[in-house]
Amino acid sequence: MGYTRTKFFDLGIVDVENEQILQNEVSLGRWCVDALTLLLAKGEAINLKEKLPINVGNLKFSYIPDIYLEHGCAAINIQGSTMIEIKSHLSLDNELRQPDIYRYLLDSGIVKTIIVLYLFPTEIISSVNTQVLGRIQEWDANEFINHAKKALNDGKGEVNAAIRKGIQQKPKQWEEIRNERIEKAKNDLNRYDCVLFLGAGVSVSAGLPKWDDMLRDLLGDNDVINSIDFDGLSKESGYSYLVIARYIQKLHKIDNTSMVEAVRNLLYSNYKAKPSELIRVICKIIGKQKNIRSVITYNYDTLIEKNLNDAGVPNFSVFKSTQCDYKSLPIYHVHGVIHRDNARVQRDEIVLSEEHYHKVYTEVFDWSNVEQLHALTRCTCYFIGLSMEDPNLRRLLEIATKDCEKAVRHYVFLERKCFTNDEDKAERDYQIREDILADLGLNVIWYEGKDNHKELPELLKHLI
Repeated sequence: MGYTRTKFFDLGIVDVENEQILQNEVSLGRWCVDALTLLLAKGEAINLKEKLPINVGNLKFSYIPDIYLEHGCAAINIQGSTMIEIKSHLSLDNELRQPDIYRYLLDSGIVKTIIVLYLFPTEIISSVNTQVLGRIQEWDANEFINHAKKALNDGKGEVNAAIRKGIQQKPKQWEEIRNERIEKAKNDLNRYDCVLFLGAGVSVSAGLPKWDDMLRDLLGDNDVINSIDFDGLSKESGYSYLVIARYIQKLHKIDNTSMVEAVRNLLYSNYKAKPSELIRVICKIIGKQKNIRSVITYNYDTLIEKNLNDAGVPNFSVFKSTQCDYKSLPIYHVHGVIHRDNARVQRDEIVLSEEHYHKVYTEVFDWSNVEQLHALTRCTCYFIGLSMEDPNLRRLLEIATKDCEKAVRHYVFLERKCFTNDEDKAERDYQIREDILADLGLNVIWYEGKDNHKELPELLKHLI
């Protein structure tokens, strides 16, 4: 046959489930070679150029078999050094001349087993060389192919399972899937009414405090517990910011107005906001994309409003009974808003502690619940800077997906982090989390959180 290639490992030819074998010499021969390659133990190689020495009297030459397997192939019960010949048809040459070479190779111990694969066996061997031919295994190539297929499907041999699976379907890397979803998110942003949902991560990108830092500062030093003991308090509170905030409010015996003032000092005095690339890109998206109908934010600050004003985009803050301006973009602060100007202190109100959260949670027709459900059921929503752990938000997503024709219609940008360094476990964990969020109507767009989440604004730029 002349299979003299040093390597033949074209996985695309072999599909252990659906391979259609063309009834021609080249196709059958290649399948035989590929099948053996896949069946060999990982790390071994199929040798297509092995020269076997022939020394008979003064006659010295080398014989090159079609396939040489130094260690055989245990998956299909070929033991020891084996040479395989691939023949098109049974011929006189096979019966009269080749057996002498085969006899020498067997008698001298150069090979233990000789197999002849006939691609088109049309005759039954009967010759004077039956003594030699009787020591040779003669196989119908089609029967061999079926035998090899069964061995592959049964997982025999030590071939890597991932390679076997890759033949049938090559899984996409998570980055490729993410890029596809970003493209889909961009198309949806151009086609449908859209709403941006913004979480704490957006404000943190501008240097404002994280939840635990803000609560630690609000706790302060006192005669009961101080900021040094915050980690213990956090653990005892089940790491719930709502429970901790309620504890702080009871500890200091302060009402909601005093709490608002304390948070105002933190946001606008203790912490100085700095330019944020993430906020800049979000505001650019709002300014460029005319389909964005509103912004829903869980942050108390007005950084989005300020940056939109600087960019010349009309907007207004909404909390409770704020009068609407239909010519401007509404920024809904569903957990309350705190303006820099303390003259508005009587109007500013926030949802921070557990009791206020429960009030919002239980009142189905609370304005914030109504506004969020309106967005979730009628628009395509983009979640940025949110961990998606808020129970009320998850409840609203669950409600919105019920009886919805287009269930998975929204997008969430999430940091790709996991509880384990084991790659297989991590991939399974990511898939489970994706499946759970898909049940809530969300397509996950993962990003790497290193370098202060630098990758997030770069991904968002693709939406413009």
